Amino acid sequence: MLIHLLLVLIFLLNIVVFWQFVYGAKFKPYKYVGAALFFLIPFVSVVFPQPKFELDYFWWIVAGLFLFAAGIVGLIWAGREFKDISPLDPPGEALISGGPYGWIRHPQYLSAIFIMVGWWWIFAAVYSFYFGMFILAAIWLNAYFEEKLLVNKFGKKYLEYRSATGMFWVK
Repeated sequence: MLIHLLLVLIFLLNIVVFWQFVYGAKFKPYKYVGAALFFLIPFVSVVFPQPKFELDYFWWIVAGLFLFAAGIVGLIWAGREFKDISPLDPPGEALISGGPYGWIRHPQYLSAIFIMVGWWWIFAAVYSFYFGMFILAAIWLNAYFEEKLLVNKFGKKYLEYRSATGMFWVK
């Protein structure tokens, strides 16, 4: 359990460092390290010894595989629209509102959540799933603060977009 607490702390620290260096424009290459840690930490959490959920394990795997696959598809779809450009990058860059961004504001985060929860269900790992709730809260906070920057960058245009779309789910 201690290792899972440590993983959550590393995850949170990674988000802080990511914001400081990438969005603060101090060290752009960290976006690759930060993104890798963002995905690796939740995946690694299942390999450490921990109790397993004792429910109908077959259905945990089926539901987990479905969520995992849906997350991969969503991530690819959002990534194709996103085209490897952060919406916070060059000034004057157009607001991305096509594809999945036409329905929800953070399809990449939602896809990452589906992938992580699906992974935790596949392994039915108790600590990973419970501590994963802290990680999911951190993802929500990250999206919340990112939206503050987007409002500053795009102003009324982003406010209109925000009122028309849900943060993580279709409005």
